[in-house]
Amino acid sequence: MENWKLRKRIYPYIEQELVESVVEADSKKQERQRKIEEKKVYTQLYEDIEALLHICKDGCRTIGPRDKMLKGNQIACNFPACKGLKALVRHFSGCKTRVPRGCGHCKRMWQLLELHSRMCNEPDSCKVPLCRHFKEKIQQRCKKDETKWKLLVNKVIAAKNGSYLFSSR
Repeated sequence: MENWKLRKRIYPYIEQELVESVVEADSKKQERQRKIEEKKVYTQLYEDIEALLHICKDGCRTIGPRDKMLKGNQIACNFPACKGLKALVRHFSGCKTRVPRGCGHCKRMWQLLELHSRMCNEPDSCKVPLCRHFKEKIQQRCKKDETKWKLLVNKVIAAKNGSYLFSSR
């Protein structure tokens, strides 16, 4: 303790440098943690979009696309993000809350459908519900909303490619 007091008196700036280095290290740690959490969100969104495509295009064995009948003896699907999305789709199709802003589950489903339509390159032949409808609405939106959605699409695609943590955004 005496040694520290002596050094502090001889080098008065040392305490400030130590405090600054601790604060900087803590800030870097928090930023890394924030980026990891952010990447998890974008990766989850990408997996949800993949599950949506799986359900609507490929034909999930448990939910299936809207134009295919399910067989009674089929076993449950083991597509990674499918289980959670199945529950969301079932809720969305039967929800009685039909008011602006609706319930939280339906709002999430609407957002997933819109995100899919923004990432979809074939809206005319796409089997995901409302894909073409959202593409048409996108053209009518203001520039400010467009910028936010484009940034989200880019981050979801970057999360898919594994390059999100290294991007400058």
